[in-house]
Amino acid sequence: MKHFLLFTFALSFLGHSLSQEVFPFIDNMEYLKSFQNGIEKQVDYLRPIDLKYSEEIIAYIDNKSDFFIYDGQSKKKMTGLANDYKIGINLAAWNTGPIVSVWDNGKQKVLTQFGGRYEVSDSLVVFEDKRDNAIRVYYKDSIYDLFYSVSNLMFPSAIGSNSVAYEGNGGVQYSFIAGNTLEIGVINDPVNYKAGGNIIAFNDPFNQSFAITLQNEILDVETIMVNDYKTGYDLVVYRDRNENLKGYIDYKLVTLSNYSAQFYEVFRDVVVWGENGIFYTYMNGKKYEICNYIPEEYKIRNGIVAFRNMNGGVSVFYNEEVKIVSNLTGAPFEVNGNTVRVQVNKGNFLFFQDGKTYSH
Repeated sequence: MKHFLLFTFALSFLGHSLSQEVFPFIDNMEYLKSFQNGIEKQVDYLRPIDLKYSEEIIAYIDNKSDFFIYDGQSKKKMTGLANDYKIGINLAAWNTGPIVSVWDNGKQKVLTQFGGRYEVSDSLVVFEDKRDNAIRVYYKDSIYDLFYSVSNLMFPSAIGSNSVAYEGNGGVQYSFIAGNTLEIGVINDPVNYKAGGNIIAFNDPFNQSFAITLQNEILDVETIMVNDYKTGYDLVVYRDRNENLKGYIDYKLVTLSNYSAQFYEVFRDVVVWGENGIFYTYMNGKKYEICNYIPEEYKIRNGIVAFRNMNGGVSVFYNEEVKIVSNLTGAPFEVNGNTVRVQVNKGNFLFFQDGKTYSH
């Protein structure tokens, strides 16, 4: 593999708009509603049996056990019986017995009538097709064959936003990223892949290096293996053998901390970590100190970090500054897209979006 040097490499991004569109809540009348751009919209008049959501869609089983998807404008019934369902950003898959179907940005289609296991990430569906004893992936309205087998199928070990790491026939390791398949090689030892958006990271036991797979290239980021690593969109963050926290971000190496970070988390293009009792973030190419303590609870999403402040309320790091969302002690909070939702009491919520607070 090539040692990491300065290079130029063009990547296509995931192709989704990450702007906030929907945020479901149950009001004090037990209605299912969605907070959207400062206003609330009615989704259903009864509390659903089950619900999952992303920035773009709300998928739910209603009180009659019908499966619906709401896309911010209207809801549509997918089926009267969904045994299970999973969602991505603007994507959902479900099965009715062995039939696995997908809804993608308003379009609905059957993936296989002989399905088994399946998983959904931000922009793809990985699924078993037992008719051909194959593992396939749905991505951007196309179905790709990962591999066929004459024995038991081995489901992929790592599935990311638009990437899959898997072992094919003969023990050959592969990566699938945004429609491109790249052979990694035969590695006899177990490999711990971390799949993200446009990137897959792994300690390479064959070369004893820390490597990343891009769409058309495999690069060694470190010449020796590292302690641990996590991926996001076009980035990987890791702790090296000296416990330095580093990142391969924007196609270059970045040192985030030399002081043995206690923990770190990655979500898409946001990184947070704690060191010496201080809570930090790295986003948009800059390192910021969020607060001079480690919050007991925090949640990260698209360009924001919401956390439990010292008074027990909820604060948010947004647009390079910290703002208080609520002073209510111990109030439950969630984050979706670039919006924070704080539950004031049953059926009443505060929403923080684009620097403004709304009450619903």
